[in-house]
Amino acid sequence: MFLANAGARVVLVERMAVPRYKTCGGGVVARAVDRLPGCVGATAERRCRTVELGFPDDGSRFVVERDQPIVTMTMRSELDRALLDVARNAGAEVRDRCAFRGLLERSRGLEVETERGPLRARFLIGADGANGPVARHAGWDDVPYCVPALEAEVRVDAATLQRFSGTARFDFGLPADGYAWVFPKRRHLSVGLLHMRRGARGLKALLPRYLDAVGLSRVDGIDVHGSLIPVRPRRGGFVRGRVLLAGDSAGLADPVTGEGISHAIESGRVAASALLNGELVPAEVARLYRRGLERRILGELRFARPLAHLLYRHPRLRRFAFRRLGQSMCRVITDVIVGRGSYRRILSSPANYLRLLRRVALP
Repeated sequence: MFLANAGARVVLVERMAVPRYKTCGGGVVARAVDRLPGCVGATAERRCRTVELGFPDDGSRFVVERDQPIVTMTMRSELDRALLDVARNAGAEVRDRCAFRGLLERSRGLEVETERGPLRARFLIGADGANGPVARHAGWDDVPYCVPALEAEVRVDAATLQRFSGTARFDFGLPADGYAWVFPKRRHLSVGLLHMRRGARGLKALLPRYLDAVGLSRVDGIDVHGSLIPVRPRRGGFVRGRVLLAGDSAGLADPVTGEGISHAIESGRVAASALLNGELVPAEVARLYRRGLERRILGELRFARPLAHLLYRHPRLRRFAFRRLGQSMCRVITDVIVGRGSYRRILSSPANYLRLLRRVALP
């Protein structure tokens, strides 16, 4: 979209027909909405101005309310279709039902093999997920650190749907090293759980327990899907020759929330800027892309990881921190997801540590 708007010739290759179902809670946080074109509004199923964080182990709950939506609920198939329409209107060509098969380096570009024949390209941006084939064919031998998630579309009666409407709910402690959520959609609830530890299992067994805990033990129907979320950047970097990796392919999901749309959009914007300002010279494009990612995303992720470690690897410390500073912590994390704060600011501010010390000193 950004490249097409600038006049570049762009071809988007999609393996499946569009729109396609994608396993996703479908919650688009405010910082992502601000980076997207206005089409997000047309795909909104619910707009949540309230976020509720719960800790079932001790019964504590914290609520944050804002004047503007904190999370906009969408169905990913409709959101993705709307974004492709925007790209088409900007001049990009969209080829769906067209699987990527491989690539060959040529003297002045790439030959991209697809299910519907070859394409000649100066550069290729891989945005096909953590386990997508673009990175493998381009020579990456590592896979981002991925954590498992389970998402269920739960059909309920109108009264139950109304009870959950307007609030994005998150519960910590089940599983112990992750969290669970309830997102209200127009006709159903999106209920999910995720571990923040690679290789962890048991989410499917935990789902009935969580449904019962939130009062959803009796439902009209349920469809369950699993996925992997890349919460650490690729160790092998993000550029190989004329191939750039963006979004989940680069491992850029938020390690605190598991949210990936914001950084996918931002990394796409950085990639477009690098290609345009680097005048399609591979070495200059690579330099600008790495520098842009460092400034816009990677530095922030380095500050996010210690906070994620506290939340998911040390449940006792998490419980202590939220008991002392729960409402304040919820407010500042909300500031991050709406784009008005940063993890860097949370963890590098002496005032935050002084506040914590004062709270610890209280009887």
